[in-house]
Amino acid sequence: MPDMLSTLRQATGPSHERLDGSFGSLDLHRREGLARFLAAHAIGLAPLFPTFRAFVEEELQLECPDYPAMLRADLAALGIDGDGLPAVEGARLEFPGARLGVGYVVCGSRLGLAMIRQRGYWGEAQGFRSAYMADGRGHEAWKALVPLLKGRAYPPEEAANAREAALGAFDIFARAFEASGRAEVRVDG
Repeated sequence: MPDMLSTLRQATGPSHERLDGSFGSLDLHRREGLARFLAAHAIGLAPLFPTFRAFVEEELQLECPDYPAMLRADLAALGIDGDGLPAVEGARLEFPGARLGVGYVVCGSRLGLAMIRQRGYWGEAQGFRSAYMADGRGHEAWKALVPLLKGRAYPPEEAANAREAALGAFDIFARAFEASGRAEVRVDG
């Protein structure tokens, strides 16, 4: 029987690929591309963050950075009212295994941001430093998550729930990306 990491990777592979394609279409070396990237993350994290925070703090026993606050501050520094962004509805995530699925997606997203940081993004030369993009604590959460996914057996119902929650989280981020395009994110300056 495959471990939970393999199970989640396989189950979410197509969703992950589509989402990477969407976000990858943005030119993060341009202010507008970075602004939309941050706006989409703010929209997507809004319904997922309470579940993610509970997972990180209660199950991984780590301090959870306040990513929504970082995103609001980053967007404000770009002249965007984060409170004015559209909302996407999230699925009910209060069932066994849901935290694991959401944790997998959000921790994985933070791992992806580490690669983006290495390639660089708009703002560094202009005096803008994104707190959300610069935060490296997500890698710490990923490193704590992997042994949990690989080394523990999950009851079938909890495993199925984790899979469904992960797919739901990818769907929320996909809808958040679409919503960010309709939001007409305007960047001052």
